[in-house]
Amino acid sequence: MPADTGGPSGLDALQTLLATARGLLTDLTTDPLLERILGAFRMLPESDREPILRILEKDAAWRRIVEETSGATGITVCPNPHASLYVHVLDQVTGELLAPGPLQRDGDVIRFGIETFVRLFPLFFQEGVHAQWTAAAREIVRASDAEIRGFAARLAREVLALLDEAVAEGAGAADEGHVAKVSGLEQRHRSKG
Repeated sequence: MPADTGGPSGLDALQTLLATARGLLTDLTTDPLLERILGAFRMLPESDREPILRILEKDAAWRRIVEETSGATGITVCPNPHASLYVHVLDQVTGELLAPGPLQRDGDVIRFGIETFVRLFPLFFQEGVHAQWTAAAREIVRASDAEIRGFAARLAREVLALLDEAVAEGAGAADEGHVAKVSGLEQRHRSKG
């Protein structure tokens, strides 16, 4: 007879696997909403399932983002009981489907969030706040992975390009000396990376 190694046996591992499967199966079979979702999904034409799943995934991600940022943006969302996953196709003459653009709602919420953030800019440079903001941002950047830091750098470059564009068009009463200094920083950043 082999010596007991003190670790889980094959039978123990099988029992754990079966208990986990039983728990998952119980969760799946006792949730009436899940059963309704699967039933509705099965009623959809097979060719519609992937696009509708992408819509559901996008809205689920959007809902999570809004929930995580509502304190800063003041924006919350709720389900639209009148929403439809289908659009009417009117262009039957050519047979070409009309491609709907991005939802106006998404654009409005993004614009509102950006405007709210931009209105905070003067606060970042108030005495006492700037040091706190810088320290917090430094910690966040250091804790972020390379992908997030890449997005941050890309966002910074795009914002600097938008500022340069606005100055070139003579938009607003911007402090052109500040914008020129920022553009110089952008040039140095580009030459590094």
